[in-house]
Amino acid sequence: MTVCSEGRPISLPRRRRSLLGLLALRAGTVVTVGQLVDGLWGEEPPPTAVRTLHSHLAKLGATLAAGSRDRMILRRDPGYLLAVNAVDVDRNRFEELVADGRRDSARGAYGEADRAYRAALELWRGRSLADCSVHGWAAAEGAYLAELWLDSQEGLLGAQLATGTAEGAPAGIDRLLAEHPLRERLWELRMVAFLVAGRTAEALETYQRAQRTLAAELGVGPGAGLRHIRAGVLAGRSDPRSLLRMAPARHDRARR
Repeated sequence: MTVCSEGRPISLPRRRRSLLGLLALRAGTVVTVGQLVDGLWGEEPPPTAVRTLHSHLAKLGATLAAGSRDRMILRRDPGYLLAVNAVDVDRNRFEELVADGRRDSARGAYGEADRAYRAALELWRGRSLADCSVHGWAAAEGAYLAELWLDSQEGLLGAQLATGTAEGAPAGIDRLLAEHPLRERLWELRMVAFLVAGRTAEALETYQRAQRTLAAELGVGPGAGLRHIRAGVLAGRSDPRSLLRMAPARHDRARR
């Protein structure tokens, strides 16, 4: 997490940086004292947790307010509020752009989807709060954002395939599949990428690989999206837009 004031980075101790991260995740809304304690210490907070929390909040507020007339951390029962516009937090803008990309893809506006996903990924600086120490709901938030990053990667690849700008896509898809072999959307994209490149045999081999992987790991067969794309390949359909739109955007039965 990077904190800047007037364009200059601010150095914060780990605990205070973590605290600011918790408030930023809910920028513009009240975060209760209980939520802050849970986020900083998890299920077994020390007896002095609340007192320590208030001390950190006071010091953090003073640091952020230095050189400014406005306080950024406000006390609002039953907790505290980070007084910034939600749109000024990259996390929120990232989420909005991914949602834009999904909507654009759903209506077939793949050029606009490409721009939205690219803008989202430009905001990504690595796993959320990776340099902080957080627990409970905040750790779950980090996992959610990591999932959203994968969705945006898949969305961008789909938009590029649909617009004919996905040169080298199989290699990029393979890198993602190496870490997430049970994400069926990645297998779908790999099939379409080979088909677009005129490599029909490899597209069908991709289906077989996906089938074996899903059977071995989950005991299930390919989902509807993969089956639709395979049927399209066998029927001689090669338009990536129609093949991609046949496949549901979110249908993975396991997230890895």
